Amino acid sequence: MTISRRALLASAVAAPALTRSSRRCMVVESDCLLPESIAGFQTQIVSTHHADPDLVIVPGAASLPPALVQPFLDCGATVLVELFASDGHITPEPYFPYIEYSWPIKVKIREFAAVSLRPARGDRVIATYAGHPVALRRRAGRGTLLLLGSPLGPVFLSGDQDARRWLNAILLTSSARS
Repeated sequence: MTISRRALLASAVAAPALTRSSRRCMVVESDCLLPESIAGFQTQIVSTHHADPDLVIVPGAASLPPALVQPFLDCGATVLVELFASDGHITPEPYFPYIEYSWPIKVKIREFAAVSLRPARGDRVIATYAGHPVALRRRAGRGTLLLLGSPLGPVFLSGDQDARRWLNAILLTSSARS
């Protein structure tokens, strides 16, 4: 079978968009401190209000909202909580403006107001900034909780391809639940 470069490029560009649109995703806009984050995530996924989503995103939250996320975790969803704090930012010397993600893929994404997180027992550090943990993964109920200490939503608005690849990998991981 012969495939042209144009057809190959078109399929490579279309594949992430098809993946995003076929997943059951929900962006929860409750108490968001960072409207740019909502706007950024809405450019990347088709948000549905399905009763059993694969991925639930809580952008720009001041803290972890247990009452909001626990029902989704109990149903086996992946819940991504993007934390945004007005204080406690990490400012490393010398300044290195990238978060280093190690899961689900290795990638460096531009930092946006990173705060250090304190891993609890059983948490897996999935990203660091200047050696500080800024993203955690934890099993909770039947689901998976992802805590991001550096907002990712605003980065999508700048067209960051690495951020898009990371979110696409999360989408693929969250839809593989049993």
